[in-house]
Amino acid sequence: MTDEETLLGAVAKRHAYSLEDAATDALTFILSRRACARQALSEFLRDDAGQPFPVAKVDSWTATEHGAIPDLACFDEKDDVVAFIESKFWATLTDHQPVTYWCALPTDKPAALLFLAPQSRVESGSLWDELVDRLRQADVELDDADKTDGLVSAAAKDGRRLMLTSWEVLLGLFSETAKRDDDSQACFEISQLRGLASAGIERDKTIPDEELRQSFWDAVERLKRSGWANTDRLTVGTGTNYFARYFRLAGAPAGLRIDYEDQKQRPERYLWLWFWHEENAKLAVEDVARILDQAGESESEWRGSELLLPIVLPEDADDQTTVNSIVAELERIARLLDPEGPTYPDAHDSGEARDRQPAERLYPPGGQTERGAAIKVVSWNIATRIKPWRELVEMGADVALLQEARRPPSEIADRVEIGPEESWDSHSWNSEWWRGRWPRLFDRWPMVVRLSDRVDVEWFRQVSPDGWPTENEISVSGIGTITAARVTPKDGSTEPFIVVSMYGRWVGPHPSIQASWEIYADASVHRIISDLSVFIGHDDRRTHRILAAGDLNVTYGYGHGSGPYWDARYRNLFERFEAVGLEFMGPQLPNGRQAETLATGEPKDSENVVTYHLPNRTPATASNNQFDYVFASRGFHQSLKVRAMNGVDEWGSSDHCRLEIEIAE
Repeated sequence: MTDEETLLGAVAKRHAYSLEDAATDALTFILSRRACARQALSEFLRDDAGQPFPVAKVDSWTATEHGAIPDLACFDEKDDVVAFIESKFWATLTDHQPVTYWCALPTDKPAALLFLAPQSRVESGSLWDELVDRLRQADVELDDADKTDGLVSAAAKDGRRLMLTSWEVLLGLFSETAKRDDDSQACFEISQLRGLASAGIERDKTIPDEELRQSFWDAVERLKRSGWANTDRLTVGTGTNYFARYFRLAGAPAGLRIDYEDQKQRPERYLWLWFWHEENAKLAVEDVARILDQAGESESEWRGSELLLPIVLPEDADDQTTVNSIVAELERIARLLDPEGPTYPDAHDSGEARDRQPAERLYPPGGQTERGAAIKVVSWNIATRIKPWRELVEMGADVALLQEARRPPSEIADRVEIGPEESWDSHSWNSEWWRGRWPRLFDRWPMVVRLSDRVDVEWFRQVSPDGWPTENEISVSGIGTITAARVTPKDGSTEPFIVVSMYGRWVGPHPSIQASWEIYADASVHRIISDLSVFIGHDDRRTHRILAAGDLNVTYGYGHGSGPYWDARYRNLFERFEAVGLEFMGPQLPNGRQAETLATGEPKDSENVVTYHLPNRTPATASNNQFDYVFASRGFHQSLKVRAMNGVDEWGSSDHCRLEIEIAE
């Protein structure tokens, strides 16, 4: 009997919604009840001296205050954590993986963070490289990797170890140990789990496509700039089994499409260039088929009235290589379709370009702006991602107010300045408080980032809220909610002003009460208002020069659809901003786009603009959720222009869009 033929595998393949979760639960079941499996795991998790880990108990972990939930925690006889296990099939890493879990491991004894993945993900090396890179960005340095017998591992100097192996390898060891101990029940259960894991790996074998979707946008934008593509009145198509970005390629209606069913049946062919019928098209789909046939493009195939051409991507490529590959292939096809092209040579001067690419007009390439021009600030929740950092340095802005940021990637670290760690990492003043607690309180921060040489930035060092701060300090009462700095334009175009990056961090109710909600953010925002009010010291509020912006995780004008109680709580927040002299700058209509679908509970006359989309949505399919706002002190606010960069083609590579702020006096 093969792994794929077990009863549990056959049933789960057809009926289980998440086989990854099912396999994780089955792994927990076996390790919790079978001593032979714990023994095999102990021997697998050896320390630097070759000694087995003392795994006495294994259990699923509980949610942390900010949502980090390791799949499995391994404990010794004293109930102390010795290892975490994260199980993966084909899903991408979450924001907490691996840094938050790594920080939760003990450092006074050997400990390990083990990732389980399909064999092909282990062998390709891309998952390991991403894990190591994320730790490196968090200032965690590992020794050179040791790769033996299906296991990749590397240790840090403090005794913690990162490990990656496959389901096949680990469950194979479990099976050998169970047979050696003659534990027939364990053999049966492990066999069932091997079948479940094998079925799940095969059924759910998809290419993680969040980055690929963004690559579609980037590739089409480049084709538009080169004159080979046009997207007038075309955006995206989504469904249960596909995602597509539509455009016209050299006069032919086309689209880049991920087909999820094809991913399962033909993993090597999951990305297609589709040609479809459009009335009055310059080039009909039949003409495309004839041209491709004459050019010897034998890979094309018909599905009904649509013509498909497979696009093959390089294996284990980074985002930019993927985009380059797509662009090169589509330009090759475009030249076949229009040998006299580019088809749309004036696209950059068209009304479409003016309407859909305001960011390219406002920000010249290269990260610099003209001297004497308005100071340009961007506020952006970058969701701990790397790609937004690369986009920031090309925007031509002077200052960025970031939320949920980690350190910039090494290749652009010399092009940005994030200030001293004491200005943005709240652990600098509360390290004794969080030491030893699990998990580390926070792994992402608001930041004030200097992007150009037009301004000087003086960051305020964070201190605990227990007195009067000095000239270069700011008292903070929240963890990861605020970062402040003074910005001085070098050319004297404006007087110096204070900038504050704000993040309404989610917190939860006390466990002793029977709460009807799990999280809320307005408590953090109240702390933010109290903290930034230290910069307000006169009744005449027009003397202040303060710009505060960020992701508050609250809605404006209504209580997130939760009724009058939350309406009042959220309204009180914005009233407090106004009471201390900070004017609400939106962005509101017409300084941004409204989504076609209102958010839950949003009034029909709302002027909110969409700044956030859910993980299963895109900028094009988002509902009208606005969580990102700008405030400025009264009087100074008249110098500001604020706009949400939330057009579908300008959104950027985070789940939040950018807020664009110009300061000109």
